[in-house]
Amino acid sequence: MCPNHHCAKKAQKEFHLTKLTARNYEKTIKISLNVLVLQSYTHLLHMNLKAVKVLLISFLSITSGFSQLTNDACATAIPLCPNVSVSGSNIGATATVCPGCEDDFTFCFSGTNSVWYQFNTNVTGGDVTFNFSNLAFNIQPTRGTQLQATIVQALVQCDAATYTMVSNCEAGAAGGFTLTAFGLPANTTYYMVINGATNGGATLPAEATFDLIGSGTGFDRPAPGLSIGGPTITVCPESPTSFTAYLSNCTDTSDFYWSVNGVITAVTSTSLWITSNLQNGDVVSVVCSCFDICPDTLNYSYPAVTVDPLTVDAGPDLTIQAGSSAQLVGTSNGTDFSWSPVQTLNTPFSITTYATPEETTTYTLTALNTNCSLSDEMTVFVSNNLTIPGSFSPNGDGHNDKWIIDGIGFYPDAQVVIYDRWGQKIAEIAGYSLIKAWDGTNKGKPVSDGVYFYSLDLRQNNDTKPLKGSITVIH
Repeated sequence: MCPNHHCAKKAQKEFHLTKLTARNYEKTIKISLNVLVLQSYTHLLHMNLKAVKVLLISFLSITSGFSQLTNDACATAIPLCPNVSVSGSNIGATATVCPGCEDDFTFCFSGTNSVWYQFNTNVTGGDVTFNFSNLAFNIQPTRGTQLQATIVQALVQCDAATYTMVSNCEAGAAGGFTLTAFGLPANTTYYMVINGATNGGATLPAEATFDLIGSGTGFDRPAPGLSIGGPTITVCPESPTSFTAYLSNCTDTSDFYWSVNGVITAVTSTSLWITSNLQNGDVVSVVCSCFDICPDTLNYSYPAVTVDPLTVDAGPDLTIQAGSSAQLVGTSNGTDFSWSPVQTLNTPFSITTYATPEETTTYTLTALNTNCSLSDEMTVFVSNNLTIPGSFSPNGDGHNDKWIIDGIGFYPDAQVVIYDRWGQKIAEIAGYSLIKAWDGTNKGKPVSDGVYFYSLDLRQNNDTKPLKGSITVIH
């Protein structure tokens, strides 16, 4: 046992990676690496940073057999965006070499542990340049220390037999380098392949991490633009208001996300949005994206909206008994007013009026000022808690001998007038009630069987209309 508890132990790890080709060739790569596992974290912090980086790269090389790079194949090439830096690596990459396979090419170099990227030229086409920097190699005695790279066009996707090299060939770069393709046509897909060299007598291809960034007249995109067209004058409250998003240099447009004061309110598939719910000072903004590949997200905020201060309130809903009236009391800072429907109102152009509906009715109060109009509604519910019988039998048997109106007690001032078929008044009773109910007599004498007519005035206010109907007397 080590006395200072800072000893290290060596672990010899061997991995055998086997890849079969379509012609049954077998390629075996044997990676042997001694990894020093430190037991003291304090000691690790004081190691030379370069040595730490080499150790980590070596460790990635070993574990790559368990985690394949996503762009190890042409079919899974990583898309590149203009003027966006990308960090890449070919550590642990493999090659697929068979007739017509993606790495079956010999121009510039032959694929051994290649990784793939792809890009599309813009709508005009032109020159494209990719700059590579920050190359950091996996240093091993038998491994190369240079990268190889080129740009190709594939007439058939990922079919090496259809490749055409369109850029310079970098056959072995130990440091930063550049790939340039001149005069590329518009809207065309190209592939970039990056591979490790076996330079200096190495038996294993180079592995490295790197950064790359692309630009050029054939790759750069004009900056997309977004703005909003909206109201240029004061908006009337609750009126439909249109906003239109205007885009420039933008294709493959996404949906439009509309917000009011930072809260998403609507999502539209077109550039037009209409709302009737704006308040004074609201800020409308929109967010959308352009381009399916390498999307750009845009946002724009319209200046705060000015909404006219006009207000109107028709008042609370009311409930009345049939035949009675309700006072409608509206409030508004407007200058002119009107209620509708007007048929059951006494003064429809006053902010306060009386309504005598025969049935439940919704009334609308509209207020106006110099610029705008605004409306609000309230409902008068008509409740008939009276039960008026259509007949009775005043025969003295103690059952149904009087014309009893259920609920009449709610109207202590009610007045009933009874008429015969010729319109002659035969009874008039004020303060109609259970006790003062009509007993089927005229001046103390029983009336004949037949149909009689009544007028019931509930006398709630001066605008109350009498309830009228018929009664059948049966002795």
